[in-house]
Amino acid sequence: MGGASSGPGGQGVPSVDEGAARAPRPPGRPVRPASVPARRAAPTAIPLDREPHAPAAEVPALRRAAKADAGRPPVGFPWAATATWSAVYLLAGVLGGITRLPSPPVAFVWPAAGVALLWFVLTPREQRYRVAMPALLVMAFLANVTTGASAVTSLAFALANVAHAVVGGGLFLRLAPHTPDSLRDARGLLALGAGSLAGSVAGTPLILALIAPNDLPGALSIIGLWIPRFTASTAVVMAFVLAWRAHLAERRAGVLRHARSRGEIAVVLSFALAVHVMVDSARPDDAFAFLTLPVTVLVGWRLGPAWTATYGLVAGAVGVVATLGGAGPFAEVSPVTTRTVVVQAFIAVTGLVGLALSLEVEQRRLALEASDRRGDALERTLQRAVVPNALLSLEEGSRGTIRYANPALERWWSDDGDDGALAGRTWAELLGPDEHERFVGALDDLAAGRTEVWEGEVAHRTRSGEDRVCLAVAGLVGREHVAGSAERVATVQLVDVTDRTALEERLAHQALHDQLTGLPNRTLLQERIDHAIAAAPRSGRAVAVLFLDLDHFKRVNDSLGHAAGDTVLVEVASRLVEAVRPGDTVARIGGDEFVVCCPLVEGRHVGAELATRILRQVCRPITLEGRTIPVSASIGMTLARPGTDAGDLLREADTAMYEAKLGGRGRTAFFSDPLFDRVRLDLQLDAELRRAVDEQQFVVHFQPIVELGTGRVCAVEALLRWAHPARGLLLPGEWIDAAEAAGLLPELGEWAITEAFEQWPRIARAHGEHVSVNVNVSASQLRDGGFAAVVEHALQRTGMPPDRAVLELTESHLLTIRDSLVEELERVRGLGVRLAVDDFGTGYSSLTQLTALPIDEVKIDRSFVAAMADDARSRAVVEGVVAMARAMSLAVVAEGVETPEIARRLSACGCPTAQGYLWGRPAPLEP
Repeated sequence: MGGASSGPGGQGVPSVDEGAARAPRPPGRPVRPASVPARRAAPTAIPLDREPHAPAAEVPALRRAAKADAGRPPVGFPWAATATWSAVYLLAGVLGGITRLPSPPVAFVWPAAGVALLWFVLTPREQRYRVAMPALLVMAFLANVTTGASAVTSLAFALANVAHAVVGGGLFLRLAPHTPDSLRDARGLLALGAGSLAGSVAGTPLILALIAPNDLPGALSIIGLWIPRFTASTAVVMAFVLAWRAHLAERRAGVLRHARSRGEIAVVLSFALAVHVMVDSARPDDAFAFLTLPVTVLVGWRLGPAWTATYGLVAGAVGVVATLGGAGPFAEVSPVTTRTVVVQAFIAVTGLVGLALSLEVEQRRLALEASDRRGDALERTLQRAVVPNALLSLEEGSRGTIRYANPALERWWSDDGDDGALAGRTWAELLGPDEHERFVGALDDLAAGRTEVWEGEVAHRTRSGEDRVCLAVAGLVGREHVAGSAERVATVQLVDVTDRTALEERLAHQALHDQLTGLPNRTLLQERIDHAIAAAPRSGRAVAVLFLDLDHFKRVNDSLGHAAGDTVLVEVASRLVEAVRPGDTVARIGGDEFVVCCPLVEGRHVGAELATRILRQVCRPITLEGRTIPVSASIGMTLARPGTDAGDLLREADTAMYEAKLGGRGRTAFFSDPLFDRVRLDLQLDAELRRAVDEQQFVVHFQPIVELGTGRVCAVEALLRWAHPARGLLLPGEWIDAAEAAGLLPELGEWAITEAFEQWPRIARAHGEHVSVNVNVSASQLRDGGFAAVVEHALQRTGMPPDRAVLELTESHLLTIRDSLVEELERVRGLGVRLAVDDFGTGYSSLTQLTALPIDEVKIDRSFVAAMADDARSRAVVEGVVAMARAMSLAVVAEGVETPEIARRLSACGCPTAQGYLWGRPAPLEP
């Protein structure tokens, strides 16, 4: 009589791993329709994301094998698979019946138990209880009847077999969910043992329930044999099948490495089995059983899990045959129940110990292979890296000595790039003369453990004597074997930033200086005025600001051309620098306007003397191409008072300069009380602006932005105009500063965004739905907070597609952006809206700011674009900005294109888009 176990009902005989290399599907085997939810990972026995021994290089092969039978058409009831499992189960039952004991009348071993549990495990989930378990119940009943059991006893054993399969298989699947149909690691082996034992225990209540009422002693004796017999039989059979499934799956997937030679397999197995035969053929009182343990260790160490499982199965069969024949070390153990338990335990422990050792050896081998592959990959990475890299000694006496330099560092240091040329040198030989102490101090900190990583820009010198600025990153590695001994080393990586630093310095200088004259621009001037005002109270002196404007300069441009006008401006700038005192700042803030900031002025009379000297120096004729050009200028002057800032002083000096022009030009005027009339006019403008906002006197005009390659309109910029009821259409230059001062720009900007977004459907009909709408944003809109909510509300109200909206920030505003505003801009971008930097090149925004801010687009200022044709420096700036934007994956637009020649030059330097009068002036949309 025997017990049975259950397993998969619809997957055929266990053969190869279904996930990595599935055997051909038997006829009649069902395929889960696409509509059925994915079940447990039965079709992926080698989970690519979880198996520890599946290296990355093997994943493609495993994936290809896993898809071997994807897409096969579904079929009906799994007749063939069920028949196959039934036949295998009956055969195992017959083999178990051969080992039937006379008393109690049960089989010595019951391999059908392992087949039953495999049947459950390898069956698709939706077929286990509908197909597999009913078939198992029938086969188990027949198998027990075949062994001579009564109908009641056969039914008890059949039900116990089903319970064994369901409980044991369910526990196995829960403990090893990622390797249900193959055996590859210790976790799977533990799951196998736990499932076998749990299934055996689960069947005992059914035996007691059906047999104990008529024969309690017989039921108890059966249960005493049931648990060890079912546990051992199940474990041995499942280990054999699952180990071979894993082996064949790896072979089919092409990831099997270090396959044992047939000769080694034959020798080791023959020797091990010969020892077993010797032990099992010895007299019962000979204590040779311990000899099987060393050979089990030998098999597990030298052979893989599949052959170790085979050895365990064959050795167990030999032990069973010998014991039944009255031989072997346990043949005379009494009573027979104790003998059976001892033999079963010996077979299970011996086989599972060998299999566990084999799995552990296999896992360690695979881990070592993976480690070797990672080491090789790291070595190849260092050798092929484009970033110079070295290992430096941190030991006292040899600190800074180069132990290893990769080819990139060798090439950077020397043009010939000789391998090994740097090894043994000290890093000090690569440093500039002023950097040695700082870098050695960094190495000392690493050696002392005060820091683990050091980073800084360090001046280096190549073998040819060329000075280079490099970003050096040094990190503590630990101890490495160098020249036969272990020493502490640090890794150093170099990034040559010489060109980037030079470009950043040039851009910074250009952002703060006038391109024509080289004088400071408005941004730098305002900084210096503010610094002078802040320092004035400590010195007890005043700050004077002189605003100079050339008289009738337009005549020079109109009569002699802009080139002649530029020459005059350069000469005037030079004369101004000669006329002022050391420490004074001369700036050009636009056109023919110059400003002089004079700190530490003792009084108004000193400023007046300086203004007189400037006029005397500037107002001298200039000879140009044989023609004498008269030069005249008007100066407005003001002194700083408590509470005034740079903006106040510039406005006051500008107001005084216009007073000087009204007074006859070529003279100096001081800001005084009568000039407050102009302030009153500003107040009037303020009131008119507030009324204009309330009455919505503003309109939006649009200027196209085109693709230079195709001429297609890709965007339009929305530009705000004031439809003044008395003065007509006013451009922003006439009122924007007053609106900013009045605090009206946030409200006006919100209206402009909404109005521009509402026009998008008309724009899309005219130019296509690919067209974006660019809208300018003022600094005050960002400072007030809640800007993201304003944009989101405008998008929702107008239905504007977020990815078609671009908000432009003036470059000079970037300095005002702090962490909170960066978060606000990130929220805006989170809506799908893009952000652009307008007038790039006129303010002061470092490359660090551009990389830190959420910017998508850069618009090159028109002053550089317009000068491209004649000014090589402006052309270089444009080309540099285009290259920088491309490297940073930023879109770029050139502003102020007025001639086809400029358009061609922009296209040649790689600028993709532009806008300007060449394609159209700002205008309202056509009805």
